[in-house]
Amino acid sequence: MNLAELKLKPYARLAAMGALGVCAGAFALFLFIAFNSRPIPGGGIDRTQSVVAIISLAIPFALIIAAHLVDARVLLRYAADA
Repeated sequence: MNLAELKLKPYARLAAMGALGVCAGAFALFLFIAFNSRPIPGGGIDRTQSVVAIISLAIPFALIIAAHLVDARVLLRYAADA
């Protein structure tokens, strides 16, 4: 192991927890946007536009969450290696 690897190893678990925090925050943001894009009786957006908005937001949010989950998994495995 080189010197840079010894310095960064203790922070891998913290970085993995940060990636998992990003996943939780992105999911919460998606739920907030999906909740606010629902159709209401007073007007604004109909059911079809609401479904299209939710699906079009779900794809990028799912990709962001998936990428951060993979990153967290890699970092946790790196931190577990002795």
